[in-house]
Amino acid sequence: MKIQRSFLFAAVVTGVLAGCGGGGGGAPAPSPVPPPSAGPSPTCRGADAYSAVADTGVVVGKAAGAVLAGCVGPVTNVQWTQTGGPGVALLSAKSQAISFEPPSAGTYTFSVSFTDASGAPRTLGVTTTATAPSNPSTILARVDQAVRKGGKVSLRAWPAAATGETITWTQTAGPLVTLDTTDPNRVLFNAPDVAQDTTLVFRVTRRLAAGTTDTDDVMVLVENYEQAPAAVDQYAFSDMHVSRVYAYRPAGPYANVLVPCAFDARLQYYGTGTNACSLATLPFLHQTTNGVVPTVSQIMDRVVVSHDWMGQVFEEFLTTQANDDLKRLFNGVTAIVIGAHVRPSFYYAATGAIYLDADNFWLTPEQRDVIDESPDFRSDFDKDLQYSTAWRYTTFDPALGGTRSIFLRFEPTDRVVRPQSYLLAEAGWLLYHELAHASDFLPPSQRSALSTSPDSTVWGFIAPRYNAGILPSDQLNAAYPLTSQEMFGLADVKYRGLTATEEQKTYTPTVVATFFAPDRATDDYSYTRFPGSAPREDLAMVFEEFMMFRNHQWRRDMAITDKITSTTTGSTLSVRWGQRGRVGDANIKPRAQFLVGQLAPWVLDADPNAVLNLPAPIQMRPGESWTSNLTLPAPLGGLASIQSLRAPSDFESERAALLRDVSRHRGGTPNDRLLKAPGSSARGVP
Repeated sequence: MKIQRSFLFAAVVTGVLAGCGGGGGGAPAPSPVPPPSAGPSPTCRGADAYSAVADTGVVVGKAAGAVLAGCVGPVTNVQWTQTGGPGVALLSAKSQAISFEPPSAGTYTFSVSFTDASGAPRTLGVTTTATAPSNPSTILARVDQAVRKGGKVSLRAWPAAATGETITWTQTAGPLVTLDTTDPNRVLFNAPDVAQDTTLVFRVTRRLAAGTTDTDDVMVLVENYEQAPAAVDQYAFSDMHVSRVYAYRPAGPYANVLVPCAFDARLQYYGTGTNACSLATLPFLHQTTNGVVPTVSQIMDRVVVSHDWMGQVFEEFLTTQANDDLKRLFNGVTAIVIGAHVRPSFYYAATGAIYLDADNFWLTPEQRDVIDESPDFRSDFDKDLQYSTAWRYTTFDPALGGTRSIFLRFEPTDRVVRPQSYLLAEAGWLLYHELAHASDFLPPSQRSALSTSPDSTVWGFIAPRYNAGILPSDQLNAAYPLTSQEMFGLADVKYRGLTATEEQKTYTPTVVATFFAPDRATDDYSYTRFPGSAPREDLAMVFEEFMMFRNHQWRRDMAITDKITSTTTGSTLSVRWGQRGRVGDANIKPRAQFLVGQLAPWVLDADPNAVLNLPAPIQMRPGESWTSNLTLPAPLGGLASIQSLRAPSDFESERAALLRDVSRHRGGTPNDRLLKAPGSSARGVP
């Protein structure tokens, strides 16, 4: 017998109780799927003002969920609490949707407290009953979630389809959306525009090789949150999606201002209607520490998250793995935002905050479940070019007697756990990169003046030096400019999305190497720039690579390779040019010396030769594979011994290894997150 999902409605104003059909478990054949509704959300009926909706029936082995809808206005300060039944973990307890997997049959009850649009506190309750399955479950949809309208959504089926099996997705309720099912194990879509909080329901069906089927449903609550008007310059977030976040420490000294100052769609940072926060309201961390190394507690007072576990993991990372260099760099920010819908990571000079993709911090598969999997929007920009680039950080591993990549591949189709100790590799480079941007726009030498400008906004303090073209990145560009116009043009294609010219389409990897190798960049991403702007990423790439070697002895590989296709692996990808540790090149060291002096002067105060003593780069072997070039120079035993240096746990597959080294989203500011200079149509890169 099939257990149908149904919904329980708890309405504050009317107390209406209603039901709605769904799908849910272990049947020999799926029931007919109703067409998606074009009408209102099933969570808001009649005169409902606010309602909570839960699965009233689910089988063990499936996921259950509940959502809270503001039918007449937005809700804030959401907190779900389990009040009955076997204990379950609620990783999204401060969002408008929760999801859990019942460990056993029984009745599960929850209350949700929140503040309504009028500022009044309210509480609702929901109940879910889990029963034992009549047939073993073969499909589960992860996870019920909430997203603001216009946001990207990903849903994953587990386990992944095996040979001879098919997985299909259909929408059964809510305004119709277009589903990207290119990978049937994961569906992607954009949340529709809605006039009130609205629930969408999706059904995933697995058909086994024997012909039997199983289904599961998943809810997505679309929040009616107005984003900033597009292309209205004074709105800080007019060209990006602002997702729901909150201060990780609710009793922290800046808890009430972190979100409105750092991640609010209504934020206007210049011009008529400016409402940006003053430095007295949300100061830079430097103003709290006076420039010394911050304590972990001082940094955590500035952390904003979309889920509590992100703050917990980040705090443990800072406590156990962050060195004083890294912690000191946080003095240049006002806030650290870690979100499930932040992709790619970036720094923003309009707010003085860094924004980090939570994918860099998850430890458990349950934590990973809540993170949006939508790809970086730049992923396909280089489709018309004939070459690719690959990069990784490497370390000598005594246990292997050879070199390995510091990065590991964790397949999304597996339920794996990452050790806390791995996060330094996963997130260290990203933090050095984003904090380099922060120190570019607010160099340590300028921070003493912050205390004399309490009424200034972040942008108001930064703008004069930005407009005068005297940021460290401007000075680097003036004293040690990058000169390859061909590489600047290719960066426009790869990282800004401009259309490739016919000539650019003809460039082979070897030709591109002749453009890149003689110049002074450490990566092709260094050439990213916008009209009227110095290449800000150039500064961040050099600084990131230096700090990774200084503090961890990890050396960076960068290669220009043949074009990567859907079947390419690390062992089949040919390197046409590449180097390990390019920051140690004699032509690049003066650039690094200047930048370290500007961004982290305490490093050179302690060791004036820290940059000068960088080891010279090692050339990769052209014509050999990306995998073979992991060991440099060639091992004495010949190329045949290289594979024996790779630990089995390094990568799940050759293809996965390559994707890890190529597709990792960059830090810095992408095309859609550009700082708009007030009064100008030209946009710089914060």
